[in-house]
Amino acid sequence: MTKKKEEETKKLECGCEEDNCECDTITLELEDGTSQEFLILDTMELKGNHYIALAPMEGEEYFVYGFKEEGDNVEFYSIEDDAEFDEVAKAFEKMFAEEDDE
Repeated sequence: MTKKKEEETKKLECGCEEDNCECDTITLELEDGTSQEFLILDTMELKGNHYIALAPMEGEEYFVYGFKEEGDNVEFYSIEDDAEFDEVAKAFEKMFAEEDDE
């Protein structure tokens, strides 16, 4: 999860009270064996692939990953292809900009 190119900047505006947050979150085990909770900003399908934008609960950056669902299991993967990553990142940026305009 530490790849620089996966970092995008977005001010997190959950809108929930911290004690009663009803936002969707997920806890992931990191490469170093620790776990961290993330806010699920959004998901999208693009060209038949599924992508997710996750933000640490504290911070202003978010990460973009691909994911595959197999039954009850969900597997996240880094987007290795630069062109694919750029296309997905731009699509999320556009989605977030449209949400901010509303």
